[in-house]
Amino acid sequence: MSSRGDIEHRIQGHSIGADDYVIKPFEPRELLAKIESQLERSRRIHEEIQRLLDQAGQSAAKQRQPPLVAPEPLPLTPAEEKVFWEVVQGLTNRQIGDRLFISPRTVQTHLSNILSKLSLDNRAQLVRYSYEQGYHPPAASRGGVS
Repeated sequence: MSSRGDIEHRIQGHSIGADDYVIKPFEPRELLAKIESQLERSRRIHEEIQRLLDQAGQSAAKQRQPPLVAPEPLPLTPAEEKVFWEVVQGLTNRQIGDRLFISPRTVQTHLSNILSKLSLDNRAQLVRYSYEQGYHPPAASRGGVS
């Protein structure tokens, strides 16, 4: 993520190994879509590698990953957990405050506590963490922003 949007900086970012180049300011929904796309791409690559290994005669038992297990409960208070799911959906502090009937400052306090408890630095890392750890919004939170 960078505020430098000229072509030379974008090329440099890709040449040093970036999968994507996001220019600030960015749209949270776009960032979320990019993260989901990268995770799906990684899943497809893993499946293809698995298929090729199986095809080459490798033992299927050695190549399979352990079955997916439900993630550990989040180490958050109920209020922090509500804010967590709203942030993961890409909402701003003001939007979250409006939906949860709390002030944007209270949202920021909860977000700071969440980031601290999960040892993360920012919202983007929080979104990535939620997807990589297998956390999915509760059914009531699905469906996006209304």
